[in-house]
Parts: sequence; structure tokens; C-alpha cells
Amino acid sequence: MITSMMTAMLLAAAAGSAPESEASLTVTVDGLAPQGAVMMALYADEPNWNGGDAVEGRRVAVEGSTVTVEFAALPAGDYAIRFYHDVDGDGELDTNLMGIPSEPFGFSNNARGNFGPAAWADSVFTVAPGGNTHALQLD
Repeated sequence: MITSMMTAMLLAAAAGSAPESEASLTVTVDGLAPQGAVMMALYADEPNWNGGDAVEGRRVAVEGSTVTVEFAALPAGDYAIRFYHDVDGDGELDTNLMGIPSEPFGFSNNARGNFGPAAWADSVFTVAPGGNTHALQLD
């Protein structure tokens, strides 16, 4: 009896000290012209979303109307995405004289910004342990 209680306590303690659960994220972007590349950044918190560093970034060549972007070995948690379609493939988001982007761009949850990027609260989504998907539409 005591041995089984001790075993149960040790198993519970081991479970409580396990590392954070690992997750993967597959993002699809639809509505693209078949040229250039999609440039995507994944953010894990609001301060970085508002001018800091992305957790990961990807550049994926566009060969059709849809691209798939993979992020592996992520800690489960909240994330948000910024992306743009680098139509001319120069690696930079082109803007007009007023600084307004002239290449298509978007955010997770298909959120919209108002005179700037979409808010973290509108863009954030949860990545659970295991495989996750997130679909985006470029208008």
C-alpha cells in the first residue's frame, strides 16, 4: 500500500516537472498571385508584436495561389502572425510615398489594422500541444 502511494506520488511529481509541451503550426495563405514570395513572422507576445523580435520568420516562394508555411518545435501558447506578399521578390515590403504598403499584407485571424498594423488582441490565437493549423486569406 505504501509502495503504491509512493509510486503514485513520484509519477505525479514527474508529470508536474515535465517540460512545456511541444507544438507545430501549419499556416496556409490563399489568394496569392503566382509570383514572388510570402514573408511571414511569428510573434509570441504583445511587446514584441509592437516593435520587437519575431520568434521565427519564413520566406516561401509563391508558385500558385496558395502557400503553406511550417513552424515546428514551438512551445504551446499564444501567437500572432504578420505577413506580406513580396510580389517583386526583393525581400522588402514596398510602400508608396506616404509609407503605405503597396504590396499585399495581412495578419493572423485575418485581422485588419486601422492606420497601422492589426492589434495583438485581434491577431492572437492559441497553439495547443501537437499539430495546429491556421488559415489566412489575402484579399
